[in-house]
Amino acid sequence: MKSFKVTVNGEEIIAASDRVVSVFVGAGNHHQDNYIHIGGMDSNSYHLTWLDRRLMIGDRIKVEIYETNIISHLKKRIPSDRNELKAKYYNLKEELEEKGLI
Repeated sequence: MKSFKVTVNGEEIIAASDRVVSVFVGAGNHHQDNYIHIGGMDSNSYHLTWLDRRLMIGDRIKVEIYETNIISHLKKRIPSDRNELKAKYYNLKEELEEKGLI
């Protein structure tokens, strides 16, 4: 499958999905503007994140289009389905109510 092979300061990340993957790199005048995000979405509407971090002066980034069947481990996989998010919310709410926290 087509993927991105991204190397940041020697650390290699291979990101691919059955739907879409993006690499965002931002640079600006403020510290918070300097970042890299490697993420995407799968066919089950989950938001995928492999890397999300700030960049420093001198960081080295290499991005390649790559063909592979093996990808790097995800940092996050978050559902974007509204019904699934609501179900998680109500389960957590019930748990917190049972513990007397809300």
